[in-house]
Amino acid sequence: MSVSRHLTPAFRAVSHHSVLLALLLIPLASAPARGACVGPSALEAKVKAHPTAEAYGQLGNWFGDRKQFACAAQSFQSAVRLMPKSAQLNYLLGLAYYESEKLDLAVPPLQRSVELDGSALKPHILLATAFMRRSQPQDAAPQWSAALKIDPSNEIALHGLSRCLVAMGDNSAVIGLLHDHKLDEDLAVDLAIAYTRTGMFDDATKTLNDTLKLYPNSVPLSNALVTVYMKLSQTDLAERIAETCYKAHPDDHNAQVSYMRTLVYNGDWAPARPVAKQLLASDPHAFDTLYLVGVLERQDGNYAAARDHLTEAVALNPTLANLRYNLGATLDRLHDSPAAITQLQQALALGDKDPEVHFELANALRATGKTEEAGKEMVAYQQAVQDKQNTVLAEAKSAEADVNLNKGDVQKAVQLSAEAFAAAPKNALIGYKYAMALDKANDLDGEHKVLEQVIAIDPTIALAQNQLGYLDSRRGDNAAAEKHFEAAVQAAPGFTQAWISLAATLGMESKFPQAQQAVANALRLDPNNSEAQQLRHDLGLAQSPQSHN
Repeated sequence: MSVSRHLTPAFRAVSHHSVLLALLLIPLASAPARGACVGPSALEAKVKAHPTAEAYGQLGNWFGDRKQFACAAQSFQSAVRLMPKSAQLNYLLGLAYYESEKLDLAVPPLQRSVELDGSALKPHILLATAFMRRSQPQDAAPQWSAALKIDPSNEIALHGLSRCLVAMGDNSAVIGLLHDHKLDEDLAVDLAIAYTRTGMFDDATKTLNDTLKLYPNSVPLSNALVTVYMKLSQTDLAERIAETCYKAHPDDHNAQVSYMRTLVYNGDWAPARPVAKQLLASDPHAFDTLYLVGVLERQDGNYAAARDHLTEAVALNPTLANLRYNLGATLDRLHDSPAAITQLQQALALGDKDPEVHFELANALRATGKTEEAGKEMVAYQQAVQDKQNTVLAEAKSAEADVNLNKGDVQKAVQLSAEAFAAAPKNALIGYKYAMALDKANDLDGEHKVLEQVIAIDPTIALAQNQLGYLDSRRGDNAAAEKHFEAAVQAAPGFTQAWISLAATLGMESKFPQAQQAVANALRLDPNNSEAQQLRHDLGLAQSPQSHN
């Protein structure tokens, strides 16, 4: 008779229930002595008279039903010694250790369980969960995948694999997994993260906006959308979305943080003050609270409080450039110039390009008598101011060009785009928009030249690489086209059209195995893509013996 048939109802519920949502995590400091684990007299007598794996398994089930997981583990350990090749007993031993918060002890029997019987769903799920709790997503991923193969509709496994792939930074795999899947809040956020990381911002915003229609009160979806719009520098829109979410959920800490972040970024100090009080009351030592409240306190001239909060924030996250700047500027106001210099230099080293960093550093250096170094920082400040002004001008002209392009005045759009790129020649995004205006004007040579400049600035702009590949293909330069399409998919592995273009180019070069792999990648991302399906068919025909007759 199998041990699994003797699971008592409550422990059976624990072993079948969602380990991500409802496993009871009751820590016990150490395993009790055998004498402390006393079961019902009938079971104890059975174990004593017939110490079989089945008897120990029944005793372990009894302890598990009563949430005495350390005692359950002890009984299942005895059962496994007697029946080491039982997948079920190894699973139950791993479950008991897991419930006892002994993850290191839980993993080996769970691994043995899946090795002995890879067709059982629960051991894969529990093992994956244990790996994730041990911050081992690379080990968890195969277990989530195995669980999905057993039950493709299992939502626990789908969410687990998605979260695991996000943690690993495997963005193309996330896109492939979720691209055509019905999304809930968590899956939509995961997919948007993958899209954003690969520069596919339109797909990210569409995913989040579409899912928000289904879950209009979702704080995670709203916060994710705010983050994307902040990355796109659409800060006013980000603030409006964050404000709407905050007003609907005024007591939600995450909604407070998201709204506060947009208020601080946009310099809307008045509405930020009551939100800051809420953050300090709800979670005073959280990084976001310390950082955002510290910036507000610095703005309000409350330098001592700002110093304390920002210093605590730096201890939690020393790599945020703007945080270092704010702490440095605060220390300078408190006449601690040496400490201010250290923080401001760190801000520059971490990539802060705001002119004010140079200005504050010049003041701190001057206060310590380092006048020559202060002079160099003032020169850098003036150059940074000029660069910032040029960028503002360029963005304004580029926006005006977009308006004219939408109205159909292509020549005016080209002129404004050219002026924008001239004002900010190191801005790859503005350069790309200039190239697209030239494309509308059918100035393909000019477009090619500008795109070459764009990828020289930033070779990871997948759209620019893909467009260059298209232009090179039109010129008949398949080798150059292949290079650019390859760069596009490397920069954005979820870029379906780039995979299709790469496959077509490889096919024209008779590189059929590589072409088939590229089109397979496209179909993995978009299984219903008719262009990719036709290309796969054409590549198959090109490789058939009849095609060479």
